[in-house]
Amino acid sequence: MDGAPILYRVEDQIAWISINQPKKMNRLDFASMRELALSVDKADKDPGVKVIVISGEGGKAFCAGGDLGDFAAESVLAGKNNLQGYADLCLVFNRITTPSIAMISGYALAGGCGLAMLPHISIATYDSVLGVPEIKVGVWPMMVMAILFRTVGRKKGLELICTGEQIDAREALRIGMINKVTTRDELLDEVLAVANQLKGLSRSIMSLGLEAFNHIGDLEYTKAISYLRNMVVMVSETSDSIEGRNAFIEKRKPVWED
Repeated sequence: MDGAPILYRVEDQIAWISINQPKKMNRLDFASMRELALSVDKADKDPGVKVIVISGEGGKAFCAGGDLGDFAAESVLAGKNNLQGYADLCLVFNRITTPSIAMISGYALAGGCGLAMLPHISIATYDSVLGVPEIKVGVWPMMVMAILFRTVGRKKGLELICTGEQIDAREALRIGMINKVTTRDELLDEVLAVANQLKGLSRSIMSLGLEAFNHIGDLEYTKAISYLRNMVVMVSETSDSIEGRNAFIEKRKPVWED
């Protein structure tokens, strides 16, 4: 349905998930937060999907954060319960094992800036604007801090939060907030190029690798090394790993079983 707040389609092994609220700069109300999280989870569990792409309709904004009207209409307790939708969104990206891409065009602000960083790879147009300006309206980007400090570091992240400064895509690239910048005309081609590159790799090895990536985020160093040692063994025993090594030795392209 074109009028649905979250659009979902799968085409050629890519799940295209888009926020469809262009008149509201793709701000997410509580229901849309939950639906977006469920859509990402659905794509991750679909064996026919090898890449997930998150975008915003209309071109003016990727996502300008949460719908402040929802916050104003709720009691403190109800607001806390409803915010579980954004928490679910943060958590689902921390457990999926399907590679994901943020396709950013326009504004990515507040919770939308957090959403721009959550996928594994983030690609933005040169004229995109990112930031966490909540302080200017008497709010603090509490949950966004979790991904912001893990992406750009504590010092730069705290500067962005305390000043509410909005930055362009070049600066976002420089500080490590996103991976690539491109023109509006070339954004889709750039996203497809990366998606097709990811699609050509072993799904099973990608899944195990991203599972390990997700797991070690908060592990103490020696525990991480011990866990990863065991994961090396697990990966090495898969049919795709054996095929990959044989193909390398035989100087041919591997044929993945996924």
